[in-house]
Amino acid sequence: ARLKQIESFVSVAAKGTLTAAAQAEGVAPAVVGRRIDALEERLGVKLLLRTTRRISLTHEGSAFLEDCQRILADMANAEASVSAGV
Repeated sequence: ARLKQIESFVSVAAKGTLTAAAQAEGVAPAVVGRRIDALEERLGVKLLLRTTRRISLTHEGSAFLEDCQRILADMANAEASVSAGV
């Protein structure tokens, strides 16, 4: 569940809306919203400022996004390495 929350957070930050992130992930926007809510609750900090028109990152969200992007890239590289038999 943690990884899905992080993937959804990164997707929302990249795409700018819950709807676009949800379409990319093949789930309903409400699912993405719940993942973000759960992530923020677990961390005890707001990551996104959400209005009806746009989503923007908080200061904490910007810092967390960089870490999340690096972690997801590291995971992808690790999977590629093991799949290649390295």
